[in-house]
Amino acid sequence: MDRDYTYFTAGIRQAQPTSSNLLSTSKYLNHAGLRDWLVTHFLRRNGPDIPIPSDPVMGLNQAMDDLRDEKEMTRLIDIEKEKNPKVRKWLDEERHYMGLTMEDFAKFEPETFGGIYYRHLADNGYALNLGWGYEVPKDDLTYIRIRSGQIHDFEHLMTGGQFNSLGELMPYYFRLSNPFSHFSPELAAGISQMFIFGGTRLVMRAFLHYPQVWPTVLNLMTQAMLVGKTSESTHMMNYESVLHLPITEAREALGFRNVIDMDTREMDLIYTEQVLPDELAQAAE
Repeated sequence: MDRDYTYFTAGIRQAQPTSSNLLSTSKYLNHAGLRDWLVTHFLRRNGPDIPIPSDPVMGLNQAMDDLRDEKEMTRLIDIEKEKNPKVRKWLDEERHYMGLTMEDFAKFEPETFGGIYYRHLADNGYALNLGWGYEVPKDDLTYIRIRSGQIHDFEHLMTGGQFNSLGELMPYYFRLSNPFSHFSPELAAGISQMFIFGGTRLVMRAFLHYPQVWPTVLNLMTQAMLVGKTSESTHMMNYESVLHLPITEAREALGFRNVIDMDTREMDLIYTEQVLPDELAQAAE
């Protein structure tokens, strides 16, 4: 039986076109590169030919650079500094920035925050500062952007998200909630755009292709948002000051609240197509 949709479409008014090209009131929809990235990475399966961490550099980062309104973002930051003393102190006085090298991290005791982070870097061959160097940026917007990247892996450990693909949902959805508890909605959204795209692509693939992991995904999202809404501002935290502490003590010192360490190892094997769901069930018997 064919369904009659006229009830739902009765109020639609088609605008008369004034352009020979695709044009809408959304700058995101108007960006061809972003449209292509969304279709590909929201709908594709996971596979070893395209590692999941590479997704953002295959068009998303470039689109965000194109769409970023730096003048507007700077205006929002200046307004925030005027009305929020904590933000003014953070940006004008504290300006925490990663100045440690791999050799510095190697000196931390193995079971400390810094020691565990060092082992993650060493085991995976990751670079510090993501190629940005060690000079602290002078303008606020560039500083916030670079600092956001510096602290991403710290947030895995602080929020309880393991270093695997499903574990990424913890820092992603933590970042989609935490800034809204500390900044104006406009500024919070502006500094979090990457995370709504990056996090949602993981969620979409889980629902469409890996239903066995969906309950885990729901738990990760809700737990991450709880931590995000109730914790202090991740952007303003001095992570470097607690690297010598055990993880639980570092969390308390920084102001992380309601944290639970989330185990995603088995479900991540299904999500990344390293095992079939039946194989995992048989191994458990």
